[in-house]
Amino acid sequence: MVTRLIWSNDGSDPPGLPAGRSRSPDGTDTPGLGLRAMRAGKKAPDFRLRDQHGRRVALSELLPRSAVVLRFCRNENTASCVREFNSLSALQGDVERLGAALVVIAVEPFDPRPLGKDAASFAFPILADKNGDVAQSYGLTFQVSAPNGPDINAANGNPRGREIMSAPATYVIDQTGLVALAFVDVECRSLMDHGQILTALECLARRK
Repeated sequence: MVTRLIWSNDGSDPPGLPAGRSRSPDGTDTPGLGLRAMRAGKKAPDFRLRDQHGRRVALSELLPRSAVVLRFCRNENTASCVREFNSLSALQGDVERLGAALVVIAVEPFDPRPLGKDAASFAFPILADKNGDVAQSYGLTFQVSAPNGPDINAANGNPRGREIMSAPATYVIDQTGLVALAFVDVECRSLMDHGQILTALECLARRK
């Protein structure tokens, strides 16, 4: 069984928070993020979310057909985010060639229209995890103070003055629902090498 684990595990807080945001002064929001995130060899939590076309997508309905590459994006609708999604588009063809499915989850709604792109143009499902519940079930969420706390609280139901964010992560999940490969980018600075993802999928294919 493939249970290889590749991730940052320094226990540090996710850096590079947007201007005007900071982590809580009591230090309870993000300690040991790398230690509590979902690890390889664990059962992947199920989810059911809507994609960019309004369709519901559930992990439990995908796995009977194929392994799943699950990417959690720290989406801020910037040019770098669009570059990441373009990179994932290139990856998708290789993932499908190996009989697997690529799924992307973003806590922040993905809207690249101001950058000249349309979410509907991406062939893989982009799921909106608006309250961060799925990211939290994978141990990826942390809270930051928001500049307009009461307004954010009224808009999305988050605790007053707090905003939920998710660390980027990539998981390869086999058809039994086990996490075969995990990469959690605690520092929010790097992406998992596509070659490692494809190698894991090739190993899973040989197990059949």
